Formats: sequence, structure tokens, C-alpha cells
Amino acid sequence: MNIEVWEDGKEQYILNDEFVLKRADKLEFGIHETIYSGVDLELSYSWKKQTIDKIDYEDHFWVYYNKTRIGGVHIKPNLMGAFFMEPPYLVDRFRVINVLNDALLQWKCEEKIRVYGVLPSDIENYNRLGYKVSCERKVMIRPTETFDSINWGDDFFIKVPTINYAEELGKLFVECYTDGVDYEVFGQQNVEETIENAKYILNIYKSNNILDGSTLVYDKTTNELVGACIAGINGFTDNNFSEIGEIVVKPSYRGNGIASNLIKQALNNLKKISPATILCVTVGNSAEAVYHKMGFMQGVKFANMFLK
Repeated sequence: MNIEVWEDGKEQYILNDEFVLKRADKLEFGIHETIYSGVDLELSYSWKKQTIDKIDYEDHFWVYYNKTRIGGVHIKPNLMGAFFMEPPYLVDRFRVINVLNDALLQWKCEEKIRVYGVLPSDIENYNRLGYKVSCERKVMIRPTETFDSINWGDDFFIKVPTINYAEELGKLFVECYTDGVDYEVFGQQNVEETIENAKYILNIYKSNNILDGSTLVYDKTTNELVGACIAGINGFTDNNFSEIGEIVVKPSYRGNGIASNLIKQALNNLKKISPATILCVTVGNSAEAVYHKMGFMQGVKFANMFLK
């Protein structure tokens, strides 16, 4: 039988003689997904954070097999994620993913289908259907604590940024990310885009706390901006956890301990407002070694995948 045509807001989709999708209450979905996914990808350590995250998104569905609910999924044309299954696991996991993929193929309206937040145990299931990994990411966390001394030496001086530094930051981001792993994964942004991103992230942290969790590093001789760490509380985390949203060092200045000092500076300044600090890193980024050295513990890897 043919899968029913996608319609925004539709309450139910019959996928075949055995499987049906029924639109879910978002909070109820969040509770079930939090429990049955078995992981806290964002290391929020917060029931509230994990469950209410789903409220901002539409198109969450319960998955039914022969009239019995067996799990849930966030699905719409060209996008799927937050897939989980519930005990007693009446159906093979790959079989369910295969049926959901049939729906995605039927509803496809763009060239690429994307699946987000895929756990390592599910990557092979998607590979069998032709999906490829676009990137693997993980959140890292450590307690926010102070360091006795941060030595910037005679060659550098630091400033606390304001929104007026967005243009300077945007130009630095372009130079630092070019040819790195994030460039390979996400593509190159132009200067105008990175300036807007800098404005966005500075405004988020400024609106939730002062910006002194962030630091700009300058070469004393040239007055050139050579490194930056933008950090604070973004308003989307819970437990007053802070995050390091951006940390960059110009390629020609790497190896001088600037990144480590930027992290220390951020943790020192964030200690008064936050018990723990998180960051997200793309697997394969050389900065991951610095984060480990600075005491960050990694969470579960998750993949974003695609099918053309």
C-alpha cells in the first residue's frame, strides 16, 4: 500500500498494514524520549532540560506496530531524529527505521534527506539504507573552577568583548575555520555571515549575564586580534550551566598556549555564575586534545547523516 501524502498538522499516517504514526503531545514525547533513548547527548544532567527541549519543535509522532505503541520519532519531509523504541521491543530496530525511511522517501521534497542525533549503535542501520555520516559531534563538560595564575607573557594583552567587536570577530572566525574540520563538514561562510554569527552569540550571552566570560587576545606588537573565546550562559541550558560557544586562535599563533589560557580565563570568570561548563566539538577537530588536557570529559558521540 502507498504511504499517505504528507500534510502539515495531520494527526495520523498509515505507513503500511502494520505501522502507523500518531501525532504526539510534545511534553509527553519529551518524557518518553528522555527515558527510553538512554542517553543525555547534551550532558545537561537535567530532567527539565531534556524533556521540555521538544516543545520548540513540531511533528513528533508515536510509532505504532499492530496497534501497540513501540516508540517515537521526530519526522517530517527530508528530516528525522529523536528516534527511540520502548520495551518490550516487539520489532527489530532496523525494521522500524526501514519503514520510517520509506516514509521519508515518499515525502521527499528536496535532494537531501537528513537524520540528526544518530547514536553509534544505529549508524550501521542507516548505512544499510544508503545513508552516510556528514559529521560526528559530542558535548564535553567539566566543573567550572578557578586557576591560580594565567600568564599571557609580554607578547599579548586581553580585552573583554562587547557587541562592537562583532566585525573584528567575524573576520577572525573566517581565517581560523578555513581548511579545518568544521570547514570540511559545514562549509565556508563568508565574512558577512560570520559577523552576523558573532553578533548573535554575543547578544545571547550578554542578555543572560555579563560578557566577562569571554576574552579577546591581541598581539602587543601589531595590535592584531589573534584569539578569542566567547562564553557564557546561553539561556537554553539548565542548572545554570555555562558554555564555551566559540574558541579560536589564528593558525600562525597556535602552539603558544593561547587556547589553554583562554579556557582558564573563561572558567575563572564563569565560576561566580556557573557550576559546570560545556562545549560541543566535531570529532576529528585537533582542539579536542586541548579540551581533554583542560579536564573536559566527553559525552556520547552522535552523528548527523544524510541520504541523496
